[in-house]
Amino acid sequence: MDMKKGLLLGSVLGGAAAYLAFRTLDAEKEAEIRKRILESAEDAKDRAVDYAFYAADALADAREMVNDKVTDYKDSLSDTSTKVNAKLNDLKDDLSQLQDYLNTTPVPKDQLAEEEKGDESDDITVDMDDAFSPKNDGDDPVVPPHADHQK
Repeated sequence: MDMKKGLLLGSVLGGAAAYLAFRTLDAEKEAEIRKRILESAEDAKDRAVDYAFYAADALADAREMVNDKVTDYKDSLSDTSTKVNAKLNDLKDDLSQLQDYLNTTPVPKDQLAEEEKGDESDDITVDMDDAFSPKNDGDDPVVPPHADHQK
């Protein structure tokens, strides 16, 4: 709080001293000081206007750059979307062709059962009673029959 009071007191005393010094000058010096103050104020106003124009130009450039980037991103997104849609359409066509192929190709309902039937028909089954029966004409005797093996 002391610093604020000191700053305020210094500003008031400095302003009062400047006013008294200004009033003690002759008319010619007062006019010259007024002229300098008005010129300084006009220069400050011109600089402020120039800086405002610089800021407006910089802002316009930034907006233009952002708009260009947004346009580029929109174009890129549009191209990517078109490519993705084309790929999806190709995939749909391929799936449709596969579905048509699967619908037209006959597929056994129980393919595994048919394969097992095919495997069973390839097996050789030997019945011991038939192999050693007296009706066997002896074309292919596996073991010569014994008296114990005959019925």
